Amino acid sequence: MKISLNNDYLFYSFLFLLICLCSLISYENISFDLYFNYKYIEYSRFFRDLMNGYKNRTYENLGTFPIWGYGVVHLFLKSKLYILIFQQLLCLISIIKIDQFLVKIKKITSVKFSRTLMLLALPCFFFHTQMWPKSVSSSLLILGILQLFYFMEYKKTSNLIYSGILMGLVCNLRSDYLFVIFSLPFFIIIFEYLNKNLTKLNCLKIFIMPFIVFLFLCPWGFYTFSKTNHFFLNSTNTGHTFFIGLGQLPNNAWGITPMDDDKLMAEMIKKQFNDENISTVDFKANKFLLNEFRKLVILNPSEWIKKCFFSLRLIFLDPFYVGNVANFQKNEVSNIDEIRSLEKYVYNFDFKSATEIIIKTKWSFSVKEIFQMIITILTKIIGVFTFIFFLALTIIRLSKYAGTKFLCPIISLSYLLIIYQISISLFAFHMPVYNTSIYLIYLISIVLLFEKTFLSNNIQLLKNK
Repeated sequence: MKISLNNDYLFYSFLFLLICLCSLISYENISFDLYFNYKYIEYSRFFRDLMNGYKNRTYENLGTFPIWGYGVVHLFLKSKLYILIFQQLLCLISIIKIDQFLVKIKKITSVKFSRTLMLLALPCFFFHTQMWPKSVSSSLLILGILQLFYFMEYKKTSNLIYSGILMGLVCNLRSDYLFVIFSLPFFIIIFEYLNKNLTKLNCLKIFIMPFIVFLFLCPWGFYTFSKTNHFFLNSTNTGHTFFIGLGQLPNNAWGITPMDDDKLMAEMIKKQFNDENISTVDFKANKFLLNEFRKLVILNPSEWIKKCFFSLRLIFLDPFYVGNVANFQKNEVSNIDEIRSLEKYVYNFDFKSATEIIIKTKWSFSVKEIFQMIITILTKIIGVFTFIFFLALTIIRLSKYAGTKFLCPIISLSYLLIIYQISISLFAFHMPVYNTSIYLIYLISIVLLFEKTFLSNNIQLLKNK
């Protein structure tokens, strides 16, 4: 049998094997000790009590951060192995659905390019190995966006309903998607108007999706009301995130660090609430920190602009997740202090100090750690190349084709998601994992941009067949 990526069976087999391999080499360092899993386990107990009709014994231990959706995963899948299988299965399904979508809409001349990118998606594969809601929400987001893509191509109401259901589940896992999801109908209306495809019926139908999302979030809204006497649909870590995000600028004028236990933040909370033992993600603390963030930015806008430019640098140098193969999350790797310092110097463009560390450090990696470092560096290179390739295609496309020719519905919607995610990194807090949640959207954009820019004549021939 000839080995070719045109063969569906071979592609899906390779994809499955790569996902399994990434899961296997990460498995040792997968843990429930990270990413607020103890809170999700509390939510799972809360759900279990509700299902069994008990007087809830865990309610008092719960807050309004994080949002509760991942607790359902813990409720039904109690071991890390089962959760890992579930998350990677969703990842596999989302990639296969993207592959099928690209073939169905006849906007690509060959699947070889898109499938090669998908097989090289190590940042995505490793992203789904960790025990966090970002994994499940990312896959559901991709599937929900695909339904919107189908709607923009074929105008079927069923696609809006499916998208609304999927997005509703997403927002119960990651509330930071809420704002962009509620903005999507307005974006679609504007896009359809610019392309002279807007009708009153389609205009009304588009709001089916956010209405379904709202219904899915109502239980959380009632829960937050029971906790705070305020009905809201997101979680209460926005102020915390924006505040410590200011600390991502090295040696900043505010004296803030990008750490959850930032001393200045803790002192301000303590002073504001009269030594009351209150969490920084409490409802009252969230409002206070948001106001303090605004005050700090208004009083020193030039420092905030510096912070945003530094975040932009971080996005270029560290755009996507590199996995936890070497257990960096718990700092359980040899020479971790030197690695952290080296990373810091590179991000600050202090290459002289970085070179000195490389030369003077007595590196003591084991054979196993060397393998882990190679995988991590390879994943990093793939992520950086993917991001730069996307930017290069964007610049080429914009310079080569101006105006309405650029208005492809799928590419335009993809750009909205990418710009939204990058905006969070710029203005709030940059973490590569946030951008990795839409890694597959980047791949869709790259494939379609490449095809439309360099192979547009071949695509037209394909449609005419």
